[in-house]
Formats: sequence, structure tokens, C-alpha cells
Amino acid sequence: MNVEERKESKRLLRRQILKQRADIALYERDRCSEEVIRRLLAVPEVEAAQRLFTFLSFGEEVCLDRFIAECDKLGKSVYVPKTYMKEKKMLPYRFTGWDALIEGAYGIREPDETKGDPWHGDPFDVILVPGVAFTEQGERLGYGGGFYDRFFAGLSHVPPLVAVCYEMQVVPFLSIEAHDQKVDKIVTESRVITCS
Repeated sequence: MNVEERKESKRLLRRQILKQRADIALYERDRCSEEVIRRLLAVPEVEAAQRLFTFLSFGEEVCLDRFIAECDKLGKSVYVPKTYMKEKKMLPYRFTGWDALIEGAYGIREPDETKGDPWHGDPFDVILVPGVAFTEQGERLGYGGGFYDRFFAGLSHVPPLVAVCYEMQVVPFLSIEAHDQKVDKIVTESRVITCS
């Protein structure tokens, strides 16, 4: 498969999975999100983490708001991403409350720089990763912006990466490239997958 064919295959799969995900009824998404959060809080790496980086759910993604609130209550340092579209990069900011978030690119919530405390490079104990699709081997198909892969490439040490998604986003095969970072665990509403 050449580069163009690989790109096209990713684009088609992305569209297909996002369409299927959007078709999940709202009450079902809420139920699944609660189940994912319950499993996620029991993942040993998450339980032990003192400093973690997580995404802010958008659109039809698993909703992690209650997870973030729970971690905050447990005294963990929670960081969330601010994206810089021109530079094509993201920078973690300490989560200090829902009122310190604003609407960013694509309508995704992100930290307000004027109220935020940017990350100073201290290592994360665990990073929660969004995505469109994953395989049980830990391969990940992102949204196509490359923000996470670039962020991981800039870390001196990549901590355990935990993907969060619905079971229907776990697929048998993905066409990935050498620079695509694999995840260590996948948490869905049905199970926790330890990737080989």
C-alpha cells in the first residue's frame, strides 16, 4: 500500500467509525461513559497517578467530565490540552475548574491561557489518549491533526498511554506508520485491554 492509498484508507475508516459513533443514542453514550469511567478509575496506572494528562471530551467522544472531577477531588494534578493551530502543537495546562475553560478550535473546550497554569515539563504518570479507532495491539488512528504524535515525540519519557473509547471503536486492523505511537491500554465500556 503506497502513501496515498494508506491516507485514503485512513480517511475512509475515520469517516465510517465517526458516523457509527454519532449514531449511538445519547442515553447509550451516557451509560457507556459512566461504565468507562468506572473501569478507568480502577486501572492501576491511573489509580497510582499523581500527575496525569487527559483530553477534554468533544462531540460524541466518551465523556470524561466526571472522571476529571473525580481525579481533581482525589487531589491528583490534572492537565488538559490547549492547541495552537498555527504551530500545530498542544500544550498541557493544569485543570483549575470548568470556569477556567473556553471554546477553542473546532468548538473543543480548552484552558483559558489568562487563567491557566501551563505545564513546566514535569513528567506525567499517565496520559489519556483520544482517537477514532484502536486495535487490541495498541495501534491508534487519530483525528488526522498529528497533535498527539508530535507531543509524544517531544517527551523525554513517554509514560503509560491509556486510550479511552467505545467498544465499537476497537477494530481488527489499522494501517499505521512508523511514527504512530501505540497505546499501552484501552478502556471501553466492556473491558480493559492490555495491549501487546
